[in-house]
Amino acid sequence: MQKYKKQKKLLSFNNYKILKSKEVGYLGAILHLAPFNLSGINICPQDSKGCIAGCLNTAGRGQMNSVQKSRINRTNYFRYDRQKFLEQLDAEITKYKKYAHNKGYKFCVRLNGTSDLSFEKFKIKDNKNIMELHPEIPFYDYTKNYLRFKNKLPKNYYLTFSKSESNNHIVNDLLKTKTNIAVVFKKLPKKYMGRKVIDGDINDLRFLDKQNSIVGLLAKGKAKKDISGFVV
Repeated sequence: MQKYKKQKKLLSFNNYKILKSKEVGYLGAILHLAPFNLSGINICPQDSKGCIAGCLNTAGRGQMNSVQKSRINRTNYFRYDRQKFLEQLDAEITKYKKYAHNKGYKFCVRLNGTSDLSFEKFKIKDNKNIMELHPEIPFYDYTKNYLRFKNKLPKNYYLTFSKSESNNHIVNDLLKTKTNIAVVFKKLPKKYMGRKVIDGDINDLRFLDKQNSIVGLLAKGKAKKDISGFVV
């Protein structure tokens, strides 16, 4: 078994968009793992060349070697000792929701900051997943895994589908539903694919978005140089 160190802390508050959520009364926590196969296991099963090239894994503090090592170690912790990882995640959420309440904020959690794992499948205790253990907290994520929309999700788990250069056929199917779709643009249009485009960079609170929307995200970092079609 590959060695890893148990992490003192799994969740973080140090994300620019997460911090912007405080402006509308939410204290958000985010989990960052090592994306695609950087840790030796692919935790982004529907990744594409474009999203890998433009990944925000190295944005901000992610450029630091120490941060990258922590994300890889955290991913190995999840891989090799999943039950303890999930129990620690549960304990941290219990702690932080009390902290947020004491500070006068509502609390929310984004589990896939730099991953695309189906957390709804992982049972922790009493045959419940992390969302079911904390039904009063909104959880939210972006995902390219369209299969997740085919199963019944916890009522407090909100998923936004992410468009890439290689999943237009899935996007076309989802446009027939009310599922919100995130698209990375060079410049935000008012409408795209017949839907109103909302500014997804104002904050990170995707669970507050109106249904049937295109969540517009401006290309950042490496994505500004995209030529794959990932950036529209």
